[in-house]
Amino acid sequence: MDIVTKKQREAVFARQIKAQLDKDLPEYGVSKGTNLLYKLIVAPGFVLKPKDIKHPSRGNGQYGFQTDILISRKKDGTPLVVVELKHGGFSTHDVLTYSSKALKHKEIYPYLRYGFVVGGQKKIDQKFFTHNVGFDFALTVASYRTSGQHREFADLLRRQANIAEEFAKMIDGDKKRKRIYETRVVME
Repeated sequence: MDIVTKKQREAVFARQIKAQLDKDLPEYGVSKGTNLLYKLIVAPGFVLKPKDIKHPSRGNGQYGFQTDILISRKKDGTPLVVVELKHGGFSTHDVLTYSSKALKHKEIYPYLRYGFVVGGQKKIDQKFFTHNVGFDFALTVASYRTSGQHREFADLLRRQANIAEEFAKMIDGDKKRKRIYETRVVME
């Protein structure tokens, strides 16, 4: 009898999502397991640590957290949207941990959008709403192979990437003055 662990289910889920997003979001780079910075330090002598901010790694003083799925600009690799994945449910600890991780990444990439996607589940549990502080969106997918669900997910990611691009323009010195800023919450 083969026993498939939760970690194995999540790995399969991540591969399925990456493969489908490569097709659904050809205008973006889609990667699995990419590390993003969560901390920058200006050491004595004005030395930036880590030295290679484009390619952070985990451990060894490199200040990188691994992401499940990363959507980035194709032209320069700028990270736009991170998706943390769980399969078959999630715990309060998962929400607290990954929500905190999202905030750490947003300290370095303030335009970054961060999401939580749970496969094999039909609804977002109340504990997500009780403990979330860093996620910009969440979604459940009962079956990712269902044609409508992957399109719905791709559309959500495209909207989030567009928001990230707008924030990035402002940070990059966009001189156009904005008159209205609004955060909308949509629940279905």
